Amino acid sequence: MGALDGRVVIITGAGRGIGRAYALRFAREGAKLVLNSREPGPDGTSESSSAGQVAAEVRAVGGDAVVHVGSVSTWAEGQRMVDLAVEHFGRLDVLVNNAGFLSDKLLVGMDEEAWDAVVDVHLKGQFVPLRFAAAHWRERSKAGETSTPR
Repeated sequence: MGALDGRVVIITGAGRGIGRAYALRFAREGAKLVLNSREPGPDGTSESSSAGQVAAEVRAVGGDAVVHVGSVSTWAEGQRMVDLAVEHFGRLDVLVNNAGFLSDKLLVGMDEEAWDAVVDVHLKGQFVPLRFAAAHWRERSKAGETSTPR
């Protein structure tokens, strides 16, 4: 029995690095996962995306994961992530806002497009998923739900 049995977790930026590590650790603790990556894989599918590859790793160790492909900075995709968790697993308990990227451009070499990309992912991409997760949790609370599964 894991510490997170029955819990449902969204992890943004789950296809590489620390996002992948979060996914594998949460899976080992029994969580059910919605793994986000920004773009589909080489064949155009979510399962061949970086998050899809991590989902396959999760399933290989007995975990449960679904993949969401889309930008964390758009309202439509933020809502879609939360909807996917609820439709597939019946609830949402945890959001790990991990999405980000490394820009090697220095301040004086950064153009407006590069700056907008940083703001999109690192600022708006933190707000958007949380906005829709919080709305979900608020509705659950208003409906009288007070406990999480064990």
